[in-house]
Amino acid sequence: MPEPAERARDAPRVPAPVPVSPLSPARPIAIRPRPARPRRCAVIMTLHAGDDPALWRVAVDSVLAQRVAAARVEIHLGVDGPLGRAQERLVEEYRPRLARVRRNARSLGLAATLNGLIEGLGAADFVFRMDGDDISLPGRFAAQVAALEARPDLDLVGCQAWDIARDGTRIAPRDFPTEPASARWLLARQNPVLHPTWCLRGRLLADAAIRYPDAHLTEDLAFLVRLASRRYRFASIPERLFEWRIGPDFYQRRRSLRRGLAELVWYGRAVRLLHGPASWRYAYPVARLALRCAPPAIARAIYGSPLRATS
Repeated sequence: MPEPAERARDAPRVPAPVPVSPLSPARPIAIRPRPARPRRCAVIMTLHAGDDPALWRVAVDSVLAQRVAAARVEIHLGVDGPLGRAQERLVEEYRPRLARVRRNARSLGLAATLNGLIEGLGAADFVFRMDGDDISLPGRFAAQVAALEARPDLDLVGCQAWDIARDGTRIAPRDFPTEPASARWLLARQNPVLHPTWCLRGRLLADAAIRYPDAHLTEDLAFLVRLASRRYRFASIPERLFEWRIGPDFYQRRRSLRRGLAELVWYGRAVRLLHGPASWRYAYPVARLALRCAPPAIARAIYGSPLRATS
């Protein structure tokens, strides 16, 4: 048997550790990057007892079919007051696919319901509007998110639309300005961005003034006037990615003195904002008030005439 000295001599040599100075550069350490947080696309919708369950289902399904790269699409539903059985069954059926359901014990109206949803959204990257009887066509959300990412000068975008009948038949295209200067100019005489097509940057809602005013059936116009007054910019993308349903009572529902007076106030504010206190353009709000009191046949003729051209 070899002596201990011989075994030590024959053992493989292990290099001694090299002392490392505290000032020596550290070896690079491979750090696995954290996965990017998926962007949040929050959709605010409402439901009340008067909504048609079949049309509401089509509207919600069109939202659930939207896809945005590296983003999560979530629906926030505001239930405005007690519902009928058919609407309650809808909420129960879709509840697993809704991010949140917020209920009003009694009907508070559109502005209060939407504002309640906004207060609980948290840090959404993009916020979409959607009505319960319209249809978002495939690619709408992706195109609007891409537009906001490509245009840092825009804070809200809509899209071009089709008017459709109750049965879904397309009636006519509906066009809106694609540049913010044109949209701002149009604000004095008509709504320049179709409200259920809106997509806005979520950070806008950190501004407490950006909420829906209580303006009877004029909430969306009032919202845009507030945006314009705070120098936010809006327009619509050129793609036609929305179907806006016009039912048989579309013109009858717009025949309202109360609505006409609300429009008189908010279009008047838009005229003052854009053109000052002394302008012949105050004739536009007065003309709209007359339109709201006109028979439906006259309103139908004016809606389809060049008087409502957007450019």
